[in-house]
Amino acid sequence: MAEKRRQSMKLEVSRCLDSALNDLILIWNEIGIEENQRDDRQNVVLLHLQNLLDEMVREEKEMKKKLLASVEICGQEVVKLSAELRVARFEPEEDLSILQVEKVLRQRVDALKREKKERMDRLETLQKTEQLLCDILSTTPMYIPTGTVPTDEQLKLLQEHIETLRADKQQREDTFRIAKRNILDLMDLLEQEPNTSFERDVICEEEETFSLSMENMDALKRLQEELEVKDRDNAKLAADITEEIESIWNRLQFTDGEASKPITMSGHKPSDLEVLQSELSKLQELKKANLKKVIDATREEIFIWWDKCFYSREQRNAFAAAYNDEYTEELLQQHDEELVKVKNYHEANKTLLESVKRREEMWKQMLEFEKKATDPNRFNNRGCVLLQEEKMRAKLNKDLPKLEKVLGDKIEQWEGQNGTPFLVDGVRFVDYVEAQWAAHEQHKKIVKEQRVNARSKETEHEMRWGSKPTTPNKRRFPGTPNRTPKRMKGANGTMVGSPRLGSTSVMPSPRSAGRPPHMGTSYMRTTPKKLRQTPSRNSRRKVLGEKNSELSFSTTMSSNSWKPGRNTSISSVGSSCPSYTDFSRHLDSENRQYCLSSSVVTSPQRSHSRVTGM
Repeated sequence: MAEKRRQSMKLEVSRCLDSALNDLILIWNEIGIEENQRDDRQNVVLLHLQNLLDEMVREEKEMKKKLLASVEICGQEVVKLSAELRVARFEPEEDLSILQVEKVLRQRVDALKREKKERMDRLETLQKTEQLLCDILSTTPMYIPTGTVPTDEQLKLLQEHIETLRADKQQREDTFRIAKRNILDLMDLLEQEPNTSFERDVICEEEETFSLSMENMDALKRLQEELEVKDRDNAKLAADITEEIESIWNRLQFTDGEASKPITMSGHKPSDLEVLQSELSKLQELKKANLKKVIDATREEIFIWWDKCFYSREQRNAFAAAYNDEYTEELLQQHDEELVKVKNYHEANKTLLESVKRREEMWKQMLEFEKKATDPNRFNNRGCVLLQEEKMRAKLNKDLPKLEKVLGDKIEQWEGQNGTPFLVDGVRFVDYVEAQWAAHEQHKKIVKEQRVNARSKETEHEMRWGSKPTTPNKRRFPGTPNRTPKRMKGANGTMVGSPRLGSTSVMPSPRSAGRPPHMGTSYMRTTPKKLRQTPSRNSRRKVLGEKNSELSFSTTMSSNSWKPGRNTSISSVGSSCPSYTDFSRHLDSENRQYCLSSSVVTSPQRSHSRVTGM
């Protein structure tokens, strides 16, 4: 293709040259230029043509040289900018011409220069913002080498650093405003004015002018903490003075009108402390004038705190001043020192002592539940009280050992830290608990033995003298009449048996006849259950009767029995048994076998038969 263009160019040049030579020859002929002059002119034309072509070739060579130089320069710029921007080096394609390479390199250089300018402009903006924040916070700016183009990563880190500085600035401003408000309140409570230059900068100057440096923030925090410590000290001092005032006043035990009640202050400012101190001084003078009353009241208070700390008798006796009757200021001072000592002990071990107290309350509650469990009247309850007590008892039996285990571990740790035993009633807690449980088990064993012995004696007594009725009184339900209905009474006022329940007889005790029973106060006894003749379950109870329809009688009202083939009748004691002697004559051997118990004197043989069931 290039060869064809070159041949075409040659033909075009030859045609132009031929046309130009023909025109020159024609002109020369018309002018009449001689042949020798024509040769010179032709040589001039050739020379001009040759110079023109040489000039053109020279210019093209110069252009090529410039293009190559531009390629070199642009290549170097690309390498330099790529290194500054930390991007990959650009390499043009190999099959490009010099002109194309130069154009591509020049465009690449322009793009890299624009990116460099953008980075530098962004860096300048970020650094100005960073410097402003660093001046406010008194911190060091992020280091980026001067004269270098920052990378995208560096610019990103710088932006994040600026955001962190802004957050710190906001946080410090909030902290400063809160601290300043607290410091103002504390200075008001302390009735104090700013003394140092730093305090004046905080209190008096504008918030925008305060430097939020770490040193200033630390100093601000220390100032607030110092003021808080002073305020707490004043509050504690006020509380201590108030407590001492109340303690002395309570010990003096003045009646109304005998002395004016001391002034109490709700605040703890220095002016309030002065008032409290003045009142305390007055009460101390009164205390000196009333030593006996104050010492006695102090002793009572010491006794209360001893109980709270579970002091043993030996520990209490160690303070001999508590039993000294010589009332002096020295004795009062000893009591005050002992009171402070026991209070400090209680305050230092408040958690453990409260846990021991709670354990003691649970122990007493457990003993109370166990006592109720042995009460025979516990079943006479309504509203599921027994069920609730059983649930509480089960929960208590579960929680008490758990509390003892946890408390024992804490006390063991306390003893390891303090190097001294933790005493409860003069002994270590573990020994105290073990001794308490052992004494409880021993007590239960003794009670059980006593109950067994009492039961054995009672059984022996009943075997010998008969048993007393143990049927509990029937509880009345709502709507039950207190009096017997008229239809249940006879014509003469005697009780009439219910037709549904069969016939019964109501007989007065032999005591009502004016004759004492033969066996003292044991006339109301029944035969032991093992010796009773139990009738059929479905049979009715009938009054014991005789073959001749005469009334047989037992002194126990619960001895009514029924025997097949026997007739019963209803009669009054007054008509059948006018006296105890007449009644006893009816108790022959045939009727005697149906009696469950009797207090009538019988022969030894008959008594033996009655007891053995023969």
